[in-house]
Amino acid sequence: MITKIKLLANTYLVIALLLGAGLPVILTVASSLDIAQFLFYAYLIGAASALALTLATGRRKKLLQHIKNPKSFALIAGIGVLNYALLEFGLAYAEKFISASLATVVYRTYPLLMLMFLPLLLRERVTKYQVAALLLGVFGIYFAFAGGSLGLLDIEHAGAILIVLGVAIASALATVLVKKYSFDIVIGMFIFNMANAAIFGAIVLVSNAPLFSFNFIEVAALLFVGIGYNLITGVLYYSAFRMLKSTFVANIYFLSPFITILYAGFFLGEAILPYYLIIAGLVAAGMIIQKFDPLGGTYLNYKPASTDRILFDVTSAFINTKDSDIYNAISAGGRVLAINAGCIPVSIVEKVISNVKRINVLVYADYHDNVKEDEREFAREIVGAKGEDKVIMCAGSQTISENVLYAIASMLQSTNQI
Repeated sequence: MITKIKLLANTYLVIALLLGAGLPVILTVASSLDIAQFLFYAYLIGAASALALTLATGRRKKLLQHIKNPKSFALIAGIGVLNYALLEFGLAYAEKFISASLATVVYRTYPLLMLMFLPLLLRERVTKYQVAALLLGVFGIYFAFAGGSLGLLDIEHAGAILIVLGVAIASALATVLVKKYSFDIVIGMFIFNMANAAIFGAIVLVSNAPLFSFNFIEVAALLFVGIGYNLITGVLYYSAFRMLKSTFVANIYFLSPFITILYAGFFLGEAILPYYLIIAGLVAAGMIIQKFDPLGGTYLNYKPASTDRILFDVTSAFINTKDSDIYNAISAGGRVLAINAGCIPVSIVEKVISNVKRINVLVYADYHDNVKEDEREFAREIVGAKGEDKVIMCAGSQTISENVLYAIASMLQSTNQI
């Protein structure tokens, strides 16, 4: 039975997929305009919309906390620039030379490229199946680079494709960082938009380009990019990505080029060239490979454990937590790790938790009051808890949390209660 959090995350993912696939098509409108001015206005619209949503949903206190913390604010702003500024400027510029369909096929390989960053930043396990899928994606990029042939000498716009490839790498890194630093995503979208508006505003001022008026179609494009993509799609996609396994989201998002090609064919009259389908087929093959990979995305421990107890990363269950201690731990880059302690008495669990040494981490069990029912269900599903099994969790630094949970597992083992 699917949990409430997983159902919500999958709903978010589908809507984000449908909206996000339209961005390359919409940006063809901006390709005939001054790109910096277009994006400046789009980010202003996104920032105003995100601020309104922040205030309307009672996030004012959290927003002020980030504003008063220069390090936190700069981190979030940097992630926003790394992703959105490079993505939208890079695609809009590249689409002056290549089609929206080709641009999106190259860009949408970023879920595969993301696998390079997962072990280092999130400690997610990368398996040989994921590597195979990554190699298929790289071959797809090569095929796009060759313009549908196996040679590179006749390509006309290699530079534009390289720009899109660079944008894909930046998006891969930024996406993983959003999951690592689990700050409130609505507030994050406000900071993302403000930072990018400042950058493109400065570019407009320096360039001394005359301001221009927008026609109806251009205004519609501005609203789509500013609200539809820079706010709604961002909130939905990043929320889903944080709540679901990274490789699962990557698999689903490989459908985006198919949808964009359909959009481009319908709205722009672009032909669906045979080699687009070959690239899409390679991506689909990678998706199938990862579908049968049970270990991909599981928690990766770099050092030998003192117990055979398996660690799980259950941060995804607490992305929307109302507990300030858990929120502060994960928004600062910490994770929530857990072990399935098995069917043991609550008194034993409480005794072990009270006796374990911890520094700047929060230790709790799934039946504690700071864990809501939907969070409890999702966390238990991740660790495979059944019946009267108890799940013990630790929120904070991954290294410290590992040591704390292994110490707890050793204590439980010494009581012969596992």
